[in-house]
Parts: sequence; structure tokens; C-alpha cells
Amino acid sequence: MILEALLTAIKYILYGIISLLPRIPIVKLDFLDGVFQLLSLADLLIDVRVFAGCLVTVIMILNIDLIWAIIMWVVRKIPGVN
Repeated sequence: MILEALLTAIKYILYGIISLLPRIPIVKLDFLDGVFQLLSLADLLIDVRVFAGCLVTVIMILNIDLIWAIIMWVVRKIPGVN
């Protein structure tokens, strides 16, 4: 009950701080039209799902050391596991 009231108070304080920020104007991004047109043309040759899968695989292979370090860090945090 006390924790809920405390978290609600923090939420309202954060909402108040966020409401003080100025409004961001809407910016039209015309320069991205060429990129989207190029992607739509590339979609005719290569399926987007296949390309996304290959991109995720390449990113994972390039970051395998980081991923392995995170996994080993989690394993070391478990008591009794070497």
C-alpha cells in the first residue's frame, strides 16, 4: 500500500517534469523518400524477411564476443556454478 502510493507519486512527478518539456515540431523527412523507394525496388529481388534474417545473423556473428561475455556474466552470478 505504501509502496504503491510512493510509486504513484513518483509517476506523477515524472509526468509533471515531462509536461514541462517544449513540444517538438513535426519535421517532414523528404530525404528518406529515396531510401524507401530503393528498398521497395530491392523488395522485388529479395524478400524482406530473408534480408532481415540475414542482417540479424550477421550482426549476431559480429557481436558474438559481447553476447558470450553477457552469458558468462549471468552464469557467474548463479551461486555454486563455476
